[in-house]
Amino acid sequence: GRCKRLQRGQHFADFCKSDRASNLEESLVSTFERMFDDNKKIGIGCCGLGVLCLGMGIMLLFDRTLLALGNVAFLLGLSLLMGKKVFKFFFRKEKWKGTTSFFTGIAVIIIGWPFCGFLIEMYGVWKLFAAFLPNLISSLQYTVPGASMVLNMWPISIVVGWIKDTRRLPV
Repeated sequence: GRCKRLQRGQHFADFCKSDRASNLEESLVSTFERMFDDNKKIGIGCCGLGVLCLGMGIMLLFDRTLLALGNVAFLLGLSLLMGKKVFKFFFRKEKWKGTTSFFTGIAVIIIGWPFCGFLIEMYGVWKLFAAFLPNLISSLQYTVPGASMVLNMWPISIVVGWIKDTRRLPV
């Protein structure tokens, strides 16, 4: 469409939109909204906040408060993402070692031994999520710009190759 004069109260982004671009944007937005309801959007944000707090807690030499806050935010986000399935995920018979280690690590962090608690918790995370890691790495390589270059660098590529070879989800 042709651009007309900007009217009072009209946003600049809407100024030169054609009907085709507008329809494409509306279809993408509606697809996103259908794929993620409000709980899942909040869950993704809480998981991101949890990972951010955990990262900051590690960088600040295992700050107990940030690690505990990150764990709570991550668990809240996971429960919002998975819904009622989160209980089934954590308390399956074959995942008892991972669940026990994960929650024991959180308790040890809260008690006051953040480094030991973090190590115990990471063992639990490995036992719980190891089968999912090859899929996560593959999706990172194909969707995030620059991730494949970083994951193919020498020290990281050895770990990535080992993870992809040893863990597979049942097909």
